[in-house]
Amino acid sequence: KSKGTPEVGMLVVKVGGPAYRIGLGGGAASSRVGDVDTVNLDFDAVQRGDAEMENRLNRLMRACIDLGESNPIISLHDQGAGGNGNVLKEIVEPKGAKYDIRKITVGDETLSVLEIWGSEYQENNALLIKPESADLFAAMAQRENCPFSFLGEVSGDGRVTVTDS
Repeated sequence: KSKGTPEVGMLVVKVGGPAYRIGLGGGAASSRVGDVDTVNLDFDAVQRGDAEMENRLNRLMRACIDLGESNPIISLHDQGAGGNGNVLKEIVEPKGAKYDIRKITVGDETLSVLEIWGSEYQENNALLIKPESADLFAAMAQRENCPFSFLGEVSGDGRVTVTDS
């Protein structure tokens, strides 16, 4: 099955591990040449994995796929370099979406809005699902003990709008 396209009213979901102050600048930092000038590279730039969360996320994705035509996932995008600022923009292109940044699950309450938006924390995906699939998806995620949050919805105005409630 190929990725579906965003439609107005679809829900944008983040699923997987919480945001931490890790991976900030990770895409750029990992491309630097290692030498004496970069020995003290900021620890926050290093991406770190979480094998347990990866297993939870993989079990949830597999459970959804195993539903065949009833799979609630319309589109899936793995979070990588650029964090939320990348994945949440790309999954709704070209339609746009409206998000509440405070609906993103965080593991560190001291994160600024900019850090939440740009952090490249691992084991996290963005999904599009239809509103009528929200209860099914939530039940499956809870069964797999996999954190998730409904961040917002596809707007149709071609813009990504982020609010801070």
